[in-house]
Amino acid sequence: MDSPTLDAIGKDFDDFRFHFDSMYLGGIPRLLDETGAFLSFLCVVTAIDTLAGGWAPALGSGGRFKGFVQAYFPVGLRERSEDLWRFRNLMIHAFNPGPFALVCHQSRLHLSPQGEVTILNAEDFYAGLLCASSEYFKSVKGDSKLIANFKRRMEQKDGGAPQQFTVVRGN
Repeated sequence: MDSPTLDAIGKDFDDFRFHFDSMYLGGIPRLLDETGAFLSFLCVVTAIDTLAGGWAPALGSGGRFKGFVQAYFPVGLRERSEDLWRFRNLMIHAFNPGPFALVCHQSRLHLSPQGEVTILNAEDFYAGLLCASSEYFKSVKGDSKLIANFKRRMEQKDGGAPQQFTVVRGN
């Protein structure tokens, strides 16, 4: 069986990229202040989940999350994939940043130790997502395995392909 080409997934890939860029990359900056920073961290970890699903759909959520961080995030964050996975789970399920102290507008403190935790600055974490998503999307274009993985994920019932619905207003 031939590997799919970018042409075979072109519209799905372009639609996915458009929606990812619009919702995550365009939306998160609006949260980068003292009142929205906590939500910006949640958005970044869900964006990682979204990209990781297309990168390695056969892996479980933890394996693909950590693997994606290791493969695409900048140095400093990629080595912390285990801590970021723990952070993701605690943030989503327990309203708790776990191994990190969360700050905003404090880039000079990003990834520095603070007692038993490491400081995670909102803007720097978002910048890591920008770099990782850019590298991932570039990689997909030239890698038949990544194209096949992306296609597989989009074809899954819960795979993340953009959905369109017509809403009919009732009386």
